[in-house]
Amino acid sequence: MCSSLRLEAHVPHARRSIMALAAVVLALSACHSDGTGPSSALAGLYVLTSVRGSGPITGAMALSPTGDVERRVRYLLPSGTVSSEYVAIGTYQQRADGMLDLRLREDPNSSIAWQPHAQLRFGMLQLQYPAAADGPDVIETYERQ
Repeated sequence: MCSSLRLEAHVPHARRSIMALAAVVLALSACHSDGTGPSSALAGLYVLTSVRGSGPITGAMALSPTGDVERRVRYLLPSGTVSSEYVAIGTYQQRADGMLDLRLREDPNSSIAWQPHAQLRFGMLQLQYPAAADGPDVIETYERQ
């Protein structure tokens, strides 16, 4: 990896966060000299457009051509306010069946990775994972920018 995906820990507005992720994607794209490999076609900025279930209310994901990924999301708190930003970094790899293997960590020192079910179709990245409570799965949909 020629550059770190880590950005500022706290960004005051979602728009600023998305712009920072876009800058990271552009910088990392420049690091990948030949534009080949399973990750180059997927690289880009994906912005949260819809959520089914108790997922985040705003967010974005950046996929680099080198297989690095960063997810930034915020949740609606019971008080009606918006949470601080949750940042998870890690890696991704496309499988032959079109699914993505994601390994994300909010704590880079943790040996435990979050591995949601993920797929990319028609410029839309979709994550699916069990809800924290006994409800239906959460499905987050991100659109490529």
